[in-house]
Amino acid sequence: MARPAYQSCFDQWDTRAWVRSKPRRTAAFDPGKVFFSPDLCPLLHHPAVSGRPKPVLDRILVHYLYLYLEFTVRLETGPVNDACLLLRDAAFLPWLPSGMRDDALRIYTDEAGHAEMSHTLTAEVRAATRVDPVPHEPRFLRELAALPGAEPAVDASLLTLFFVTVSETLITASLNRLPRDGRVQARVRELAADHAADEGRHHAYFRQVFGHVWPRLPAAQRRRIGLLLPRMLLAFLTPDEPALAAVLADCGVARPDEVAGEVAAGPQAVAAVLEGARPTMRMFALEGVFDDPAVADAFAADDLPVPASVSSPGPRSDPPTWPRPRS
Repeated sequence: MARPAYQSCFDQWDTRAWVRSKPRRTAAFDPGKVFFSPDLCPLLHHPAVSGRPKPVLDRILVHYLYLYLEFTVRLETGPVNDACLLLRDAAFLPWLPSGMRDDALRIYTDEAGHAEMSHTLTAEVRAATRVDPVPHEPRFLRELAALPGAEPAVDASLLTLFFVTVSETLITASLNRLPRDGRVQARVRELAADHAADEGRHHAYFRQVFGHVWPRLPAAQRRRIGLLLPRMLLAFLTPDEPALAAVLADCGVARPDEVAGEVAAGPQAVAAVLEGARPTMRMFALEGVFDDPAVADAFAADDLPVPASVSSPGPRSDPPTWPRPRS
């Protein structure tokens, strides 16, 4: 069955993209507002944290903003732009539509803008709050570095492409809910809204990339990559325990590693994983990823339920637990 023709989402890019047409946000910080949404910070609900004085809770929210911004900088300047450079190269998957290659450079430009806006806001928040970010290596980069060793039979460029396709088709609560939380600083909400508007186009783009690439791969290669897709999803959605522990330690919370582990396995974090994974899981289902029983089993093993329209397993009696140890 022939694939639908590529439909670009960038026809009005010059007038809609943040980097091309929108102003730099300059609103002053409001001393009565927080720097991140408390609803998106499960650390605040842990008994070891919830009773702390307000300055400690506010400091934790500043750190959550830093983690969100650093995640953006490292993702956009690293794997996402690596994938865009692959996609614009005529020698990489040479049957891809030319318009798709052209739009890869527009995404490259967008993502550089998102990284710059995030880096600039980090510096300005740091100056205003006198809170320094905790040094850390984001979890998704550690997972990406481990993928070639987990499946050496798959070319590393394809692993990067699918890793990024996963990242760009997820819908995270930060982009979805942060702009609407009036308790949060206007500058933070505006940045998240600007980012989300661009990411909507990127989501549609990478949804089409997946639809063009996945069916063209040999079945054996689809299986090898498919077995890694749950790990890719969780690389982005599972709380970054070492980073959370570093935040807790900076804020004077005892047993930071233990508390971070409990938060990562808690119901709020689990619900966020399932919510964020939903659109990507739907994409996988529509493209037949779960038609391979071995791949479907790999998702079940990581407590990522296959959409009911594809498979209807019985209800689980035990709650999901993330992250699972990797051998």
